[in-house]
Amino acid sequence: MGKREKNIIQLYCHECGAEMRPFDSEALRPARRGRSDDRFQEIAAELKKIIVDGKWKPGMRIPTRRQLCTKYGASPITIQNIIDQFESDGFLRSDGRNGTHVVEVPPHLLNVALTFPENVDFNRLWKALSTVAKKKRKDGLNITQYTNIKFNGWTDSPEQVALIRDIKRRKLMGIFFTSPPFLVDKTPIFMEPGIPRCAFMDPHGDFPSISKISAAGQSFQKKALEFLKAKGRKKIAVIGHPLISELDWLEKAKGYGFTVMPEWILGMSLGDTLPGVNLARLLFCDNMEKRPDALVITDDNIVESVTRGIAEAGVKVPSELDIVAHCNFPCVPPTAVPVVRLGYDANEVLETAIRFLRAMRFEGSPPSIATVKAVFEDEI
Repeated sequence: MGKREKNIIQLYCHECGAEMRPFDSEALRPARRGRSDDRFQEIAAELKKIIVDGKWKPGMRIPTRRQLCTKYGASPITIQNIIDQFESDGFLRSDGRNGTHVVEVPPHLLNVALTFPENVDFNRLWKALSTVAKKKRKDGLNITQYTNIKFNGWTDSPEQVALIRDIKRRKLMGIFFTSPPFLVDKTPIFMEPGIPRCAFMDPHGDFPSISKISAAGQSFQKKALEFLKAKGRKKIAVIGHPLISELDWLEKAKGYGFTVMPEWILGMSLGDTLPGVNLARLLFCDNMEKRPDALVITDDNIVESVTRGIAEAGVKVPSELDIVAHCNFPCVPPTAVPVVRLGYDANEVLETAIRFLRAMRFEGSPPSIATVKAVFEDEI
């Protein structure tokens, strides 16, 4: 299993994902032992539940240490360690002779976890969500971003350790996964009860216990085709995701009266985007009469490479070619030629997720499903 280092407390079974060491083994361990660590954990869990359930309301003075010792049959050291821990976590505040009070806004009403499987620069949607999440909020919510949240097995990932610590300490109002959470579905990140969860994923996918938000791909397709038709374009090509055939661009484009060849509907890898240059050069190597006069790029991760290939092919844009390029606003991908940007507003995605998490936390609402429609840049 490897040498245990300070702050590295995540140990899972590789086969089933079961914890081999409790994730809160350090998170709630007293600095000085009371009667036992087990007793500390039991009392701490019960008192935290009282706060989270609202029985000790924000601003309320809690029972004295002596009263808590009597009620739980615990030593003063154990109770003091628990109170110290709760103060450190932001649930309680001590006010000298005026006693100890629940803070006005406890962490479980304030903190949202935004999780990414990789670094945010790996995916332009993630980068857009990360960007809007950094903005100062008027509602006072704290959105904390956690990257490299992807291990169902053993990990020493410090951000995943920190996320599980916050979950175990009940410090989160909710969790928003920026991709389907199957990479952590055997961990407390997904399994710990009592925390609302939302994910950006297929609305018909797994995980019925969480809310789901997805991009309405058909709205992107419809607006792109309508725009290019209104521009008077006749021949259309599409370059995008490897699964580009799922939206049946060939038949949909024909339905709008476009001339389109099967070889003009091209899917390419999003991990290695450099071939986009060559795809574009091949697509536009013929003279104007034989090549498309309209192009849709359906993924912003390939916009830069595809437009570079168009520039290298010597195509004059927009006189010879109109391009609709996907974008996750506000993070606009660089382009080598002029494009019209159409895509999804990351701020709308984030706010929809927060609305779902609030409804689940404060109103007890069941999981919801929503789709975010595509918008042009001037519509935001």
